[in-house]
Amino acid sequence: MRKLGPKIRWAILILSFILLVYGGRLFNLNVGLLKLPVFSCPYNTKTFIEGSCLYITEWTDYLAEGFSFAQMGKILMIYGGTFIAILLLGRLWCGYVCPFGFVQDVLYKIKEKLNIRKYTLSQQTRKNLKLLRWGLLVLFVIGVGFCEICPVRFVIPPLNGIATRFEFGLVIAIIVLGISFRSERFFCRICPLGTFIGLFHKFSPIKIKKDCTACTECGICYEACPMDIREIYTEREKDDVTCDECIMCNKCIDNCPEKDALKLTFAGKTIYRSSRENYCKNNVKRMKK
Repeated sequence: MRKLGPKIRWAILILSFILLVYGGRLFNLNVGLLKLPVFSCPYNTKTFIEGSCLYITEWTDYLAEGFSFAQMGKILMIYGGTFIAILLLGRLWCGYVCPFGFVQDVLYKIKEKLNIRKYTLSQQTRKNLKLLRWGLLVLFVIGVGFCEICPVRFVIPPLNGIATRFEFGLVIAIIVLGISFRSERFFCRICPLGTFIGLFHKFSPIKIKKDCTACTECGICYEACPMDIREIYTEREKDDVTCDECIMCNKCIDNCPEKDALKLTFAGKTIYRSSRENYCKNNVKRMKK
């Protein structure tokens, strides 16, 4: 696990995308009550394991079905499993498993291959997006028509050949994908499911730790962060620099040139750490220029 890095992350993302989007079609199997806290749209009826987004945003519908033992057992399995997954891995689900996160990563990778300039969001835009993500979270949790505007619904099912109607959500999906092509993981900035998971980040055993004495304040971690989390660069006292916006992509660790300055830990055990060796491997193209 200490060799966890960009290649491993991409391998997990690709495997997760195949299973969560095409798994039902490939294996003709659907894992019943297991729901994962990722945006794998349940409108994709050919999935292997469903995402829990629909069950969180429409929780009132499931409670309205009654309180029989069978129904209570179903509710406990779906919501209990979801919350255990959230508490166990936090937003690591966003960085390593989420199918829509993978779609955004592919789009941004294409942009890089084409040498198209990155679109940098202004400070005011970032502030506005932070307000928007809390507003979307409210819609998401109280279940007021979020599925009708969710871009994931108009991207993931069609990728599996499932037709969708032309609705306003399709326009939003096109806009989100367009911005994600130029601005890395744009939707993750406003994703209500990610925001919901982030509320519990203090309880998750997954942490990003910083050795402030090893940090040389080069700022590379901040430049590499797709979520523009400045605290990981500016923090000079605390060792725990995990925050609710962090999607655990570990790009800060991948790109940190200082040994052990940044670490990914699980229950206090280091599973990935920054080093000069990793920095050179991950930036070999940049170093050749």
